[in-house]
Amino acid sequence: MTRPEASRPRPGDSEPGSAPPPVWDRAVVLGGGYAGLLAARVLTGHFRQVTVIERDPPPAPGEPATRSGVPQAHQPHALLARGAEHLEELFPGLREELAARGCPVEDFAAATRMLFPTGWQYRFPVGFDVQLVARPALEQVLRERVTALPSVTFRYGVRAEALLLDQQQDGVGVTVRPRDGEARDEVVRADLVVDATGRATRLPRWLEEAGHPLPDTLVVDGKVTYASRFYTFRPDPGQDWFASYQPTLAPHSPRGGIAARVGPDLWQLGLIGAGGQAPPADEDGFRAYAATLDNPDFAHIIDHGTPQGPVRQTRSTVNRWHRYDRLPHWPGRIIALGDSICALNPVYAQGMTVAARQATLLDTLLTRHAHTARTKGASGTLDRLGPVFQRRAAALARGPWLLNTSADRAWQPATAPLGTRLATRYLAAVTARLPHHPALFLRFARSLHMLDGPTTLATPRALAQLASLPSLPRHEAVCTCPAGSR
Repeated sequence: MTRPEASRPRPGDSEPGSAPPPVWDRAVVLGGGYAGLLAARVLTGHFRQVTVIERDPPPAPGEPATRSGVPQAHQPHALLARGAEHLEELFPGLREELAARGCPVEDFAAATRMLFPTGWQYRFPVGFDVQLVARPALEQVLRERVTALPSVTFRYGVRAEALLLDQQQDGVGVTVRPRDGEARDEVVRADLVVDATGRATRLPRWLEEAGHPLPDTLVVDGKVTYASRFYTFRPDPGQDWFASYQPTLAPHSPRGGIAARVGPDLWQLGLIGAGGQAPPADEDGFRAYAATLDNPDFAHIIDHGTPQGPVRQTRSTVNRWHRYDRLPHWPGRIIALGDSICALNPVYAQGMTVAARQATLLDTLLTRHAHTARTKGASGTLDRLGPVFQRRAAALARGPWLLNTSADRAWQPATAPLGTRLATRYLAAVTARLPHHPALFLRFARSLHMLDGPTTLATPRALAQLASLPSLPRHEAVCTCPAGSR
């Protein structure tokens, strides 16, 4: 067992004497990525020991690392308003620290250029911020914070092979195996196991091997492909935006992209293809694809920036939801969190916010269970945690799932149920009108940032706003504006 060198805990992190002592002895987190780091941070307030099992080798000290277990790590990422709030609760000062490393924080609409298929979005302040960040840099900061906590131990290069649900012993456990194959399997026992292994989760199989039924798994594939590259780029002095976006929109606009400043002079350019379109990963093809887009900012960055590394492509964008909340008998001491439950198409940037909300939910439920254990001496209170968490975690995923899959289903043949097809058509109608109705755009933006639920787009007032504008043909609506003009 190895433990990285720990730095001094930061203000706001768990410190001795700042909270009641932990009730339970040990928790194990499977996965040392974004969701696993959030889970570990939460568990330190409730367990004396927290062990993080991570299959990848340890990253080099002080440097961002792109892990093989995160296929979308090379693509642009954003901290939406609701997700940033939860992260700030768990890691006070995080937003300021990221900003000091060159990740800007600005009003979402005022500092972002957005070209929809029906025109440029009017830029105006909406009252909530977005922070764009490279995924490796974000995980580096979170890992530094979590590593500094004295109760956390990381075991790198170790893979979980099986889940142990032994009814004859208290607690649960996992069988782990070093990836180098030089050591035998080891059983790690714990009071609680959290699966945060993301899209690569093997939890459904483990549950089946333990005698539980397989969960229903919902899959919606918009056949979306990302190709991204970093550039050093110094914009013109008068440029007043730090992100530029052109979304895809079914059925006639399968190509899009996003450019985001993620460092002092570092930009990340991601080209998007939906419905089977795929931006190339070679130099010439990447540039040619950018030239086909109506937004001129992408080609401008390619032509005037300096590439940093190769073009990275990923097709790991399928929406997949394991409905653990529907299983009749969920093991009480097993928790699935983040993409291990519901993996969303990263093009909509909501997955990190869902994971942050679920981590906060876990903290709330553990606090309540700990209070019961302290006041009533109920040693088995954790046996009831799992089913409650999975039901409430599913409720947090429901709105983002509806928003993401309604857009992605539009690229599939019309085989979905009538209700789904109507929701997809309605969302397409809303998106087409966003550039021409600021109030409707504000509703959409608040839903995207998960400050409001997607149902706010279907209130009587929203319907009236939608009906007040006629549909605009694409050739009448799109304008090619010079950079910074809107």
